[in-house]
Amino acid sequence: MVKSISPYKKSREEADIPPDLVREVIDGQPYYYKGYRDVLNKTKTIEEIMGCSTLQGEIIMYLNYLLTQALGIINYSIYTGELGLHFEKKINYGLDLAVYDTQSLPAEKVNEHYANVAPLLAVEVDVKVDTKNLTEEEFIAKKTKSLLKHGAGKVVWVSSKTKKVLIAEKEKEWIDQSWYEEFELMNGIKANVGEYLRQKGVPAAQ
Repeated sequence: MVKSISPYKKSREEADIPPDLVREVIDGQPYYYKGYRDVLNKTKTIEEIMGCSTLQGEIIMYLNYLLTQALGIINYSIYTGELGLHFEKKINYGLDLAVYDTQSLPAEKVNEHYANVAPLLAVEVDVKVDTKNLTEEEFIAKKTKSLLKHGAGKVVWVSSKTKKVLIAEKEKEWIDQSWYEEFELMNGIKANVGEYLRQKGVPAAQ
C-alpha cells in the first residue's frame, strides 16, 4: 500500500487559480494545463488550452485503432479523451489513452466517476501541463514513476517535439527510441508512429 502523502501547500498565486485549470495532481502537487497563464490574463479561454492538436489527435487515433482491432471492445475497454484516474487523495491523472481488461475494470465499476484502478497500458502524447520548475523530461519521468508505482502495467509516451517514444515497465529498463522504430503496445500489438504518419503524408513525419 502506498504511504499517505502530506498535502501540497498552495502558494498565494495558486490559491487564485480555478480548479478547472488543473490537469494533474502528482504526489499532492497540482500541474496546470499549458497556457493556463493566458487564461488568467484573459487572452485565451479554458477551452482553447484544454484541447489537443490535430497531430496529437492523429497519433491517438492510430494507436487506438491498432488496439481496438486487436483486442476488441468486449473483453477490453480502450479509453481515449483524457480519462480521469484517481488513486488516493492528492493523486489524480489525466490520460490520453488507457487500456483495461474486464478483470481489472469490470462493468459494474464503469460509472460517472474517475477510474480508481491502474490500467494495463497508459499512453500519453506530449506533455500537456506547465511543468513549473521541471523540464518536460523530468515531468515525464515523475508521472511515469508514479503511474508504475500505483500499478500501471506499461506506460508509453509519444513526443511530437522530439519524435521519440518512451516505453516504461516496472522493474525493466526504460526504452527511449525514435518514433520511426517499431515498438510493442501490449499483447504483441506493434506500432510505428513515424512510419504511419509518413505514409499518411503528415508533414511532421517528413
